[in-house]
Amino acid sequence: MLSRNVVRGAHKAATSSASSKPVEKVTKLGNGLTVATVDSKKPITQLVLAFRAGSRYETPAQAGLSHTLRNFVGRDSKDHFGSAIVWSASTYGGVVKSFTSRDLFGVSLTVPRDSTSYALHVLAQAAAVPGFKPWEIEDVLPTMRADNGFRTAYDLVVDQIHKAAYRNGGLGNSVYAPCSKIGAICTNSLTAFADKHLVNGNAVLFATNASHDDLALFGENHSPIRAGSAVSPSSSAYKVAFSFENIFIQWSRITEA
Repeated sequence: MLSRNVVRGAHKAATSSASSKPVEKVTKLGNGLTVATVDSKKPITQLVLAFRAGSRYETPAQAGLSHTLRNFVGRDSKDHFGSAIVWSASTYGGVVKSFTSRDLFGVSLTVPRDSTSYALHVLAQAAAVPGFKPWEIEDVLPTMRADNGFRTAYDLVVDQIHKAAYRNGGLGNSVYAPCSKIGAICTNSLTAFADKHLVNGNAVLFATNASHDDLALFGENHSPIRAGSAVSPSSSAYKVAFSFENIFIQWSRITEA
């Protein structure tokens, strides 16, 4: 049976934790990497490493590159086998996920707080230094086709609205590879894109419930992220004069299919 003192102590600790306000910190490191944390002293840490490397940075000839890049997460890095990266994360209770938007490409990793130091290395390997082995291109094609197959009518219409509203600009690019372009991106194109975009000056390392000093120390001295400057997106003007009627027609066709 628990003593009254033990129960009171646990209740006091829980109350103190709940009442403490999250501490927010942002630091721009000397190498260009931005480190940001929100620490509520909770036991589960969420880490995110994101780069300005979304679909808006693709050229017309690179359509689907960021989609391919996202599906390469979990494959071999330059220093480790992909199976070792995934296994290491799961050993520490971690869950690795990749994501893309028109602005960003990134990888997130959820781990117990006391595993943060090791998880930072796993995160950087998965996100920042992919190996892009030529024989792995074939491995990512089924997952890319599955991504396209599971798009909802809403996803398709939003793509069409972006394409119309930002025509002739990067924000009009889809976050999904056109079906006809799946498999068209070679490892040389991926490597050149990564060398330009997956760099310190183009990145932010963010965490909830982690020590800001630990993240800054990793980013400054132990991170494998390449050195490089921030990449500015090309102009993508918003075009107001597009036909909502055409969008509505496409919506109707999609929902009827």
